[in-house]
Amino acid sequence: MHSPSPAPSVVIFGSAKPVTCAVMDYAYRLAGAVNALRPGLVAIRTIEPERPAAFIGAIAEELRRDRIVHFQMPIEGWGNSVVPGSALMAARLMTRKGRIAITLHEWASLNRLRYLSMVPDILACDGFVLVSPQQRESFLTTPLVGAAKKRAAPVIPIGPNIMPARIDPERVAAERVKLRGSGASEADVVIGYFGVLYASKRPDVLLRTTQALHQRGVKARLLICGDFLWDKPGDREAFLALASELGVADWLDFRGRIDDESELMATLSAADVFLLPFTDGISTRRGSFQAVSQLAIPLVSTEPERQDEFALAPALKAKIDNPATMLCPVDATPERFAEAVLTAQARKAEAIGVDLARLWDEAALAHLSFYDGLKAPA
Repeated sequence: MHSPSPAPSVVIFGSAKPVTCAVMDYAYRLAGAVNALRPGLVAIRTIEPERPAAFIGAIAEELRRDRIVHFQMPIEGWGNSVVPGSALMAARLMTRKGRIAITLHEWASLNRLRYLSMVPDILACDGFVLVSPQQRESFLTTPLVGAAKKRAAPVIPIGPNIMPARIDPERVAAERVKLRGSGASEADVVIGYFGVLYASKRPDVLLRTTQALHQRGVKARLLICGDFLWDKPGDREAFLALASELGVADWLDFRGRIDDESELMATLSAADVFLLPFTDGISTRRGSFQAVSQLAIPLVSTEPERQDEFALAPALKAKIDNPATMLCPVDATPERFAEAVLTAQARKAEAIGVDLARLWDEAALAHLSFYDGLKAPA
């Protein structure tokens, strides 16, 4: 006879929309990692903000049960809705029970409208988690949160949403043949990109770097494994139009989001170099960086904003310090990125993949400590 599952103490709210957002991928991974250590502690509820009364009511329901309601913000599945940014405050006005937690996956680079929309929830929150030193440093300057809460907010680096456990070498070999091409369309280098595409990922730089390589006589193919945000349908069309304008449309292999992890990792493994030109520098909060870091493939990205960005993640620091990783200034020209791609490719034999499985164990333990502290009497 099976004993009943324990009631959860923590409920993570999010979106069930089939979107490109990696934050909900993270939420499910986190729940699984925490529950592996303390079974049944965390549950996930997905109620869309198009039903604001039900959404707020569900949060209040969990708070009345004296549970921790945990938001991961921002979640792209909520699109431009302002409801999530005030839902916690609305629920808090309905009950004083329970505790409210928010993980801020982005803070330093939030656009102003999104920042303003989140103010009510920030004011209602009992405890915060930041995912990188860069984000916490910026968070410490906000006047919205008291000094004690800011000091108590831990940095808990995310783990990789995608794990490379099931890579089929035959599939990788087939992908390499397909991507390389033949005859006049045979590529000299395949540049891989993984992740959601939006402004801070600079999709235009991916195309302009590809063009810069062709202008140098290097036939580069750009592999995109990821897609644009669901609520910005015009962005993909603009990207494809720019590819045509730059003369690289025939050298673009746009796969979109690949949900099957084994297919995704096999496809990414067929790239020669990864290019991640973040506007705010490479950091521990970037799940796309973590995913590709597990593969022994050269990497080109942008310099971190903080020297100690990877102090809490030595495995990621090893990838950053590897000779086949090239970091450019955030304002580097496409020509500079192109040069870095060629330099990284030349050092392919020295590239390493790092094991990040422990990051989820560490994140789970840190969250258990955070949750226990949040539930403790003040």
